[in-house]
Amino acid sequence: MTHDTDSGSGSDRAKDLWIRRFHPRRGAEHTLVCFPHAGGAASYYHALSAALDPDVELLVIQYPGRENRLFEEPARSVEALADAAARSLTARELDRPVFFGHSMGAIVAFETARRLARTASRPAALVASACAAPSHHEARADRLDGAGEETDTEVLARIVGLGGTDLDVAEHAELIRLCLPAVRADFAALERYRVAPDVTVPCPVTVFAGDEDPNVPVADAGLWSRHSAAGPADVHVFEGDHFYFKARPEPFLDLLHRTVRSARKGVAFA
Repeated sequence: MTHDTDSGSGSDRAKDLWIRRFHPRRGAEHTLVCFPHAGGAASYYHALSAALDPDVELLVIQYPGRENRLFEEPARSVEALADAAARSLTARELDRPVFFGHSMGAIVAFETARRLARTASRPAALVASACAAPSHHEARADRLDGAGEETDTEVLARIVGLGGTDLDVAEHAELIRLCLPAVRADFAALERYRVAPDVTVPCPVTVFAGDEDPNVPVADAGLWSRHSAAGPADVHVFEGDHFYFKARPEPFLDLLHRTVRSARKGVAFA
């Protein structure tokens, strides 16, 4: 499914395929930038964009190799994704946005925040959702090692098993054929990614986790604290699995709104 998107008010922005905006909200006080999960695309977050309050506008980073960028070569590293996302966000001259990254998206958001640390578009906060801390990557239970040798069915099963792809999509061979190059590229990027434990971003980090996520133990969520120069990470646990926000969106939306607004104002809450 495709949705109308507004990439900005100028011709240069209109050509920027890295950012999709489904529900323009002129004059919105807050900007939330979403970074999708492995195998994910911007339209997965269309419903979230619609559900946000009028004072929050959602921008979604669109990785190459999917949807409106289907026939582009997928990025092969987290660093390449972050470099391009940082360039696009800098061009928009955003005022202290909040980053939300889910699963792999949290790693891409973290690296993008590092690149923007000394710019006017640096994030006011980073929300890391369903993702182990960057330096804890090697110990993650959901490491996607061996994806390059797996069959197409096995690769798709990983995504379906996490809840990131609707089951009916798995029954369409043509969709699978078109999407798998991007999925494999995402997995390969995650396998190669490494960062030292002392690498930080200057903004506060908030962690959202599902209490039944088989791939990201809640006990590991606090390890994100080592990557924030602004103090220990705030950890919030929801009922649910890796895609916890699909089952009970109301508590998730409430906390997301509060996180965005408090970060923008430079205050914390319990």
